[in-house]
Amino acid sequence: MFIEFTVPECDFTDRKYDTPVEGAGALARGASGRWCVVMYAGPEYIAENDIEVITAEAAEAYLAEYYPSDRCDF
Repeated sequence: MFIEFTVPECDFTDRKYDTPVEGAGALARGASGRWCVVMYAGPEYIAENDIEVITAEAAEAYLAEYYPSDRCDF
């Protein structure tokens, strides 16, 4: 799952930006049930790979419904 996020770099392409850009944060669930951003995606990577990016609020709602005992740290 990718959420709207301002990113300083794209971890998928190794591109570094002069100033942070509007991209996405890739979420992952840790062993403790905590969801957090683990990788940054730049706008060109998102466009080239047709990635759906949702708001943090939409991600929190989804996680609350399907993983009610988990925690969001984003």
